[in-house]
Amino acid sequence: MSEEQLYNKILEVKEQLHNLQRTYWEMTTSFDTWRFWFLLGSMIIALIILYFTVDRKRLFELTFFGFTIHVLWANTDQILTSLNYFSYPHSFTYLMTTGFTSTTVVFPVVFILVYQYCLKKGKNFFLYTIVLNLLFAFGMGPLYVYLGFLDMNKGMNYGFLYLIDVVVVFIAFAFTKFFKMMKQDWKAKQ
Repeated sequence: MSEEQLYNKILEVKEQLHNLQRTYWEMTTSFDTWRFWFLLGSMIIALIILYFTVDRKRLFELTFFGFTIHVLWANTDQILTSLNYFSYPHSFTYLMTTGFTSTTVVFPVVFILVYQYCLKKGKNFFLYTIVLNLLFAFGMGPLYVYLGFLDMNKGMNYGFLYLIDVVVVFIAFAFTKFFKMMKQDWKAKQ
């Protein structure tokens, strides 16, 4: 098989996969199922809570932190999903095969609020992150498995999920502090 033939075969298989995913989603998670409304509701509720509780004086810093978590987890999730460590039998949309609710909305919003709380109250963010990630990995993880939103394969388990959660939040924290420091240096030079 030539390079061009192989590439065309890949495109053909991707098209078939897309059609299968759409059909499966329409059968199991479309607008007329509780799963769709559960996923939509969890996203909307998280965003409403964020809207009413976020410190608007630190809005850029807090949302940068949350967006960094979102990007890191979305990319990590995409890799793990493409390698079949994670699979999502019921996703918000068939266009995205990753965990569109938990990793892209709920997780960042919760950690934005924890980061904000720790800043305001002078609490140890690392300690809060370690404890809260225990709840996410060993509480929300099993709940999502039980409800059929998440499957873990190839040896993936809640311990690995916990480590991934912690690393993502710590990296996002480091990026936020780094960019905050750069902003302060830039202001000082003006």
